[in-house]
Formats: sequence, structure tokens, C-alpha cells
Amino acid sequence: MKKSKFKIETLVFSLVFATNLIVPVAMNGQGSRADGFFTTSSNDYGDRAVEVEVSGSITNNSFDAPVGSGLLIMTAAAIGYLLFKNRRTDCRFYTCAIVFSMMILGLTQCKKNQAAAYYSDDVRIELRVGDGTKTNVNPVTGEVSFEDGDEIIVANNGKYVGKLVYDAGLFSGTITNPSTTDYLHFYHLGNRDAGTLTAGKTTSCSVSIADQAVKLPVISYAPSNEMYDPDITTYTAQLQNKCALAKFNVTTLSPFAGTCIKGMNNMVTVDFASASFTYGSENEGKITLGSGCGVRWAVLLPQDAVGEGEDGSAFSGIYKGHRGAVPEIHENGNVSEGIPVVANEQFVPTGAKHGFFTVNSEGRQVLFSTGILVGRKRKSTLRFVEQQYGLVKTVNLNLGPDYRNYSDIEHFAWGESGFNHGAAVYQPWLTTDGNENYYAYGDPNMNLYDGNGMADWGYGAITNGGMAYKQWRSLTVEEINYILYSRENATEKFAYGRIDTETRNYNGLILLPDDWTDPYPNCFTAGVLQDYTVNVYDLDEWAQMEENGAVFLTCGGRRAYTSTVGVGLIGFYWTSSLYDNDYAYCLAFHSTGFEPMRLDDRSHGCSIRLVTE
Repeated sequence: MKKSKFKIETLVFSLVFATNLIVPVAMNGQGSRADGFFTTSSNDYGDRAVEVEVSGSITNNSFDAPVGSGLLIMTAAAIGYLLFKNRRTDCRFYTCAIVFSMMILGLTQCKKNQAAAYYSDDVRIELRVGDGTKTNVNPVTGEVSFEDGDEIIVANNGKYVGKLVYDAGLFSGTITNPSTTDYLHFYHLGNRDAGTLTAGKTTSCSVSIADQAVKLPVISYAPSNEMYDPDITTYTAQLQNKCALAKFNVTTLSPFAGTCIKGMNNMVTVDFASASFTYGSENEGKITLGSGCGVRWAVLLPQDAVGEGEDGSAFSGIYKGHRGAVPEIHENGNVSEGIPVVANEQFVPTGAKHGFFTVNSEGRQVLFSTGILVGRKRKSTLRFVEQQYGLVKTVNLNLGPDYRNYSDIEHFAWGESGFNHGAAVYQPWLTTDGNENYYAYGDPNMNLYDGNGMADWGYGAITNGGMAYKQWRSLTVEEINYILYSRENATEKFAYGRIDTETRNYNGLILLPDDWTDPYPNCFTAGVLQDYTVNVYDLDEWAQMEENGAVFLTCGGRRAYTSTVGVGLIGFYWTSSLYDNDYAYCLAFHSTGFEPMRLDDRSHGCSIRLVTE
């Protein structure tokens, strides 16, 4: 009877032991809650607990992962106890051998876990964010959700180790040289440019949240529950918001531009060694909200309360005003009372020239920028040429593929705004051939103005154009034709001309504003569209013309793939209007003709002259 009982007990514990070897083991698991962006209510500014579930579940790809050391030792002890119950000498001998072997294996596991180890091979991991975690916020409705392409930066042992990308409900990517002496740290930084990140070297990074005209850059973070373990490749995390969501009530007279407020923290720096966040500001603390009137949501970083802004603390295109007082901002906060922002006083913003031009029958007016748009490849910056007649490259050049030979860019392909709006090619320094690469928002039937604005060259923060987002845009082909032919006395307000400087003569097209008055007698002859020498000005004479609002579109030439042609002789200026799958409209002028509705290949490079309204 005793012998039978021993056999049963041995069988049961053997089955338990075998089951323990093969069943997936959840490591430090916690439940995740679907609590959305905020903690509990709009008035709760308390710290939100980090909820992270690190799942060490053994999958079909890791059945050979060793069982935990504690489990081995406990199992060995259980089997040893049962075997010792048998009084037979040979059983006791086998008992000692089994227990000794299993405990040595268990202790070896303990020692392995305590030692530092680096894994030089790249490791593919997956991260599933718990239900209810939200990162992107619609700037009009305040709705928050993940989108394909969202990114999470991963740090370990005080350094950046890799990036995960969201696709179909899951973040995945590769981490490099992770260390078992530290946790994995997951950072969502609003998909903003964090600069150059080098695995194993970068110890900190900074991002700007100034641009919130289209997507709101939620900043959030979570660590794993355990030190990195190479046998764990699937993680689940509930990110903690390091920012707040705030509602603004906007009143502006600008029909196009985003509304910009000043005095906010708009920079966040992350120290990977301490997993700490530091908040600050640049460019007067500007944050650009979505365009138009009404409720606009924004992401704000922690900061002290600021009082009501003075005149100019808010602006939108050619209108300025002020923003209301902003309360103290805490992590995971919710400012829902609706902070007032008003921009209804007309002014000439930074980077604009005096002189209003009516562009449609509804009376919409615009101001031109100081000069053509120029990009800097190495710094990824945009600026206006200071003089209307100015050029960067005054001769025809072989730029080389992707501007290999030169850094300054003054000929942009259609939709090369620098923002990933959906086109296959969108960086201004790329010289890729093929018109199909330049579809605005990835759609051959969309104009630059049909989408959210990111395809237009004026969407970005221009260094000498106010350093705010979505304040500038290009003209449509209809608006150019209205300026030339439909506004009051339109045909009396444009002609070819030339500006003579000490070093060079500049040919171009002169446009006069709606309220034009001659600064001196016989200063302008209208309607001449073939000869640049009829309207000629020295710098003093042109200064008087410019003071009264005259605009000069210089002959900047044109780029075909890697070479520029016609610099100083022809002017090609893109509009935001498409024609078909291959062509878009541009304004073209040269000594043999004037073409306000010229068609050109989308892949060709033309000059850009922006306006604000």
C-alpha cells in the first residue's frame, strides 16, 4: 500500500515538474487599464503611476529558454523529499544525484542573472501598448489615438539602443547591444526630430513641440519592470504622459495660417542615464495651433503659470493679438476651461514686405515674403533671401545628385516641402527623377492646398520669417491670374524690369500692390513683357519703389535633375496647383514670352516665392 502511494506521488510531482518546464511563465505581469490620456478627471493633476507589464511568455521561437532558477531549486527539493520517503538505498543514491544536479543548475542560473552581460547582436523586440494608451491628439477635436508610423525610442544602460515603429497595433524594431544590468526604457517623443541618435553612444536628446498645427506631439514614457533579459522579446507597456492637454478658444481673421502663441515651454530634453525630462523654451516659446477659429487643442509641457500675454503674444498670418493666462501645467494634466486667443489686428509680420495684393473676388489679401525661399541641406533649415532680387547661385551649375556639390537649395521640385506629407520624395535636396515621386499627400489628384498644408513649401518654420509653422504658403494658379488680370487696374500693375547693383544686373517681373502710388514721376511703365530694360532701377530708385510696396520676382532659372539653366534670364515660380499626373502649374517669364499658366514636370526645380495672409 505504501509502495503504491509512493508511485502515485512520484507520478504527480513528475507531471508537475514537466509542466513547469514547458508552460509559458509570465514575469512580473500587471493588468493594464484603459484610462485614456488623463488620470481620473480634468482637475486631477496627480502623478499617474507607471503601469508596465513585461511579458516573458515563451513563444514557439523560444521553447529552449531555461526555466527560472528558483523553480528548478523548488522542484528539486520536492522530488528529493518524495524520493527520501523511499527507504531503499539505491533510491537514496539516485535522490542525492538528482537533487545535487538540479540545485547546481539552479544556482548557476542565479549567478548568470547577477552578472553583467552585453549582447552584441541586434535583437528584435515587440511592444504592445496597453489598451487605452493614447499618444496622438487631433488638434481640432482633441481625439487621441495611435497611428501607423508612430515611433518609440528605446534606451538601456544610459544610452539609446534602438527605435520601434507602430504598425497594425504593434510597435516593433531592433535594439543594439542591450545590457542585462538595466531596464529597457520606452520614450514616445511625439514623432519629432530628435537629431542624430547613435546606438550605444547617444546619452540624451531634445525635441521641439512648437509645431502643433496638424498633429499634437504627446510626450510619454515607461520603463520595463525587469532588467533586460535576452530571453524576453515581447513587452507590454502603459505609457505615462509627461505633458498635459489644453483647450484654447481661438478667434482669428486669417483664413489660412495657424495661430501661434508665445511664452510656452516648447522644448523637452531627455537624459537617458537618469530617465529624466527637462523642459524649456526657444524662439520666444512659440507653439502653433491649428488654423481657423474655434476650439483648438494643444499639448503643453510642465511649467509655472503665466499671465495674460501682451499685444503680439498671439498671431496668425497678417493678424496679431494676445493669448489669455495659462495656469500651472503638470504632467498628465488637463486644462479644459478654454484659454482665449485672439488675433484680429492687421500687421506686417516678420519676413513680409509691405504692400497688399488681392487674390480673389472675395477680397482676400496677401503679403509677399522678402525674397525667394532658400534651403540649407546640412542644417535642414529654410530662409528667405534678404533682397527681392537676390539669388544664391548667380550662374548655371551642375549640382550633382542630391545636391552633392552644393549645400544651398533655391530650386524646389513640386511639393518638396521637407515634411513627410505622403509623397515618395519630399526632401528639398533630393534630385530624384520621375514625376510620380512628387504626388502631394501621395495622391496624384491633390493640390498642395487640398491636404493639411504639409506639402506646401511654406509650412515649415522659416528662420527669418517668424520661426512659426504654417504662416506662409504659395499662390494658386487662379490667384496669380487674379493678381495679373482681375483685380482693380490689374493690367497697369505688372511688367518686366531690371535692378542694377554694383556687382550685377538682375532681371525679373515687377508686381505693384493694390494701393500703388508712384514714388517719383515716370517710375514705371506697365505692360512690357519681353524687354527687361524698359523699367531699370538703381538701388536708390528701387528702394523707393519697394517702400511703396513693389514686388520683384527675380529670374532665378530652373533645375532639371542635377543642373540649373537660365539663371538670370528666365523665371520659373511654382504654384500650388496641379494639372495632371505629370505636370503642375508655374508662372514663367523670359525674353521670348510670358506664361502665367506654364506647365512643368513635377520633378523639375523652380523658384518659390511665398505669401502670408
